[in-house]
Amino acid sequence: MKDKGTFDRIIDTMAIVAGILLVAAVLIVCIDICTRYFIQKPQVWTVEVCEYILFGIAFLGAPWLLKLGGHISVDVVIEHLGSKSQGRLRLLSTVTGVLISAIICWFSLATSWDCFKSGVLVTKTLTIPKHYFLILIFLGYFLLLVEFARQFFQQLKELRGKQ
Repeated sequence: MKDKGTFDRIIDTMAIVAGILLVAAVLIVCIDICTRYFIQKPQVWTVEVCEYILFGIAFLGAPWLLKLGGHISVDVVIEHLGSKSQGRLRLLSTVTGVLISAIICWFSLATSWDCFKSGVLVTKTLTIPKHYFLILIFLGYFLLLVEFARQFFQQLKELRGKQ
């Protein structure tokens, strides 16, 4: 078994945190159901906290899913191409992922800093500074950017090896 690097350990840790958050969301919903129907005391915060947890799971788990190759792809088209064309298409896909991740990374960081400086809050049942959410977006997309870049260089190496 190959020794994992620091980046892989970070992604795996984030996936574990996402899994723990999913378990927490399930427990929160169960607690809400029990308190609502058995003791007639619904908790007003549960739906909102579960929304935030689901938001966090998406950005914590996406880099891990990309690393495993679990993102959606259209294999029907790719299967009918030659190996060289498949490699070029994967290369194009990873370049697109790098560019989109870089753009979202930049804008989420800039917006996060702006919200932090101006003190923007998300006010529902709970009041939370908005920059927390935007930093989570930045973190998720930064790690996606690095993983897409790793896959790009890996794909480039494979394509050069086939030539």
